[in-house]
Amino acid sequence: MKEYRNYQLKGNNTFGIPALCDRFIEYAGGEELKSLYEQGIFNGQWMSVGCGANLLFCGDYHGVIIHSVASGIKVLEENDNNLLVRADAGIILDDFIEHAVSNGWGGMENLSAIPCSVGAAPVQNVGAYGVEAKDVVECVHVFDTSNGLTRTFSNVECTFGYRNSSFKSNPQYVVLSVDFRLTKAGSHQLHLDYGNLRSSLPADITSGKEGALREIRGAVRRIRREKLPDPAEIGSAGSFFKNPVVDRAVVDNLLKDYPQMPFYEMKNGCKVPAGWLIEQAGWKGRKMGTVGVYEKQALVLVNLGGATGFDVWNLAQSIVASIRDKFGLEISPEVIKVP
Repeated sequence: MKEYRNYQLKGNNTFGIPALCDRFIEYAGGEELKSLYEQGIFNGQWMSVGCGANLLFCGDYHGVIIHSVASGIKVLEENDNNLLVRADAGIILDDFIEHAVSNGWGGMENLSAIPCSVGAAPVQNVGAYGVEAKDVVECVHVFDTSNGLTRTFSNVECTFGYRNSSFKSNPQYVVLSVDFRLTKAGSHQLHLDYGNLRSSLPADITSGKEGALREIRGAVRRIRREKLPDPAEIGSAGSFFKNPVVDRAVVDNLLKDYPQMPFYEMKNGCKVPAGWLIEQAGWKGRKMGTVGVYEKQALVLVNLGGATGFDVWNLAQSIVASIRDKFGLEISPEVIKVP
C-alpha cells in the first residue's frame, strides 16, 4: 500500500484536468482495504477511482481517493463450452480483453478500447457495439466500507441497466474483482450488427472462423480510433453523454420532422443516439474557449488545452439545453462531476 499527500490528479483523469486531493492511496486487495477501514478512512470524505475516464474534476477533492493496483487473473472453472475467469479490479479493461482474446476466450471483444478499469466496468455497465458488461459478468466481489466485510453480488443482484448498476447508488461498495463467464472456441456468439461493425469486417467472418475474435477486436479498436481522440493527446472522457431512451410514441413523433433520425429498439423503449442529436443541433466541431466538441464525434467533449472542469461542465450544460429546445429530449452525462 502506498500513500501520497496533496496528490495531483491530472494524470488520473482522462480530461487531464488539474486538481489536488488531500490523500491518494494505492491498495492491492481486500486485506489492505480492511486495514484502511480499521483506520477509519471510510468515516470521512472518500471515493474510489480507477482510470478516471468517467470523472470531471471541478475543483480540488478534500478527502481520500483510493485506487486499486490489484492485477491478478485466474481461471476458476472450465468446460468444453465456456469458462469462468476472475479479474482483479485494478486491471485496465482493455488489457484484460487482450488477454482474453489471446487465449481464445470470447464475449468481451466488442468492449475493446473502452477507457476504464475492470472494477469500473460493472459499476458503469459499460457497453459498445451491442454488448454490455452485464452480458458477461457472472458476479462481482466487493468490499463493504460500511462494515468492513466482503460480499459477492450475482449478476441479477447487480440490477444492471443502461450505463447503470446497483453500485452507482450504493457507493459504499468497492469492487475487488469481477468473475466473467466467457466462451471457448466453437461456442462463441458474435455480435456484429450494431453500427458499422459488420461492414468493417471480412464478409466471411463467422463464430467458427479461426481468428474471428482478433478480427473483431481489431475492427472495434480501429473504429474507436477514427472516432475518438487519444486522451494522451487530447483530454476527453470518451462519450460524455448517455443515449436517451424514450417511448416509441416519442420516436414516431420526432420522425415526422426528422425522418432520417436513427434509433434502436430496446425492451424498455427506443434508444436515440445522443451524438446524432448533438450533431443536428450544430455542436459538432464547435469550440468555446479552452473546450469544444470533437470534430469527428459529437458525443465527445475535449479539453483544447488549459480547460478547467467548470469549462467542460458549462459546455455540457449548453448542449443539454440546446437538445431540450430543439428536440424536447433530455440527455444526461455519463461523466460524473466531482465535487
